[in-house]
Amino acid sequence: MGILLRDVALTYLPGTPMSREVLSCIDLELEAGEILCLVGRTGAGKSTLVHIMGGLLPATCGEMALDGKSLDGRGGMRALRSAVGVLMQSPERQLFAETVEKDVAFGPRNRGVRGEDLAAAVRGALASAGLDPEEYAFRPPFSLSGGEMRRAALAGVLAMRPRYLLMDEPSSGLDLPGRRLLYGILEKQREQGVGILLVTHDWDEVELLADRVAVLSQGRIPLQGEKEAVLAAAGELEAAGLRPPAMVAVLAELRRRGLVFPACLPSPAEAARLIDGALKGAGR
Repeated sequence: MGILLRDVALTYLPGTPMSREVLSCIDLELEAGEILCLVGRTGAGKSTLVHIMGGLLPATCGEMALDGKSLDGRGGMRALRSAVGVLMQSPERQLFAETVEKDVAFGPRNRGVRGEDLAAAVRGALASAGLDPEEYAFRPPFSLSGGEMRRAALAGVLAMRPRYLLMDEPSSGLDLPGRRLLYGILEKQREQGVGILLVTHDWDEVELLADRVAVLSQGRIPLQGEKEAVLAAAGELEAAGLRPPAMVAVLAELRRRGLVFPACLPSPAEAARLIDGALKGAGR
């Protein structure tokens, strides 16, 4: 179960003097019930890849499949869009209705959901996004704080009950409490079997949330795999223009000095505890 891309490429204005290859030879799979972090420098093509995976932009060539079924033609793209929810950068720009309730209801209503089923979908989505329906449903979206607006936009996506969720730097600009709330929402969605593609520049998010990581560099994916393996590949990360997180760099240096440490740890506090123990053991 998942979204599968094989040898996917995108070229803008092919066959013209303005032709420009944006993505090339993309092999990637987003599985159900996982968080796959997509990292890369600005301009690497991350947002474009999100658009393709969400069925918002057709690839120039390559193959795509959804839950084992090939996606061909308009029918395939409709199936993809019905299974995927997309939260783009600056998601507050996705808000447009008079009230939060109407905004969140827009997607399910367009799919024919009506009456109590629609009301239940809105209430459930607001609650899932950390917004009390009683407090927020009838407020104008633009009366909300920045973090609340982002959660309202997320609720509009969750109301569609997507099996896969694509998020383009959703924590950008959020304060620490807002980030923690967002992370809790993502963890809960993963527990419910939703596959999540998380575009991020934040290594702390990768270390905290990712099951797997894919690195996008100059329109290609030179490195992907389990989080620990990707974080340990310092040379490949640097070749992609990425600096490994400080904790990972410290652990790598300790391994080079003969100490036994994993490539990454859940928190700096855990790293400090293990390093302290190792140093005390070496002193003895």
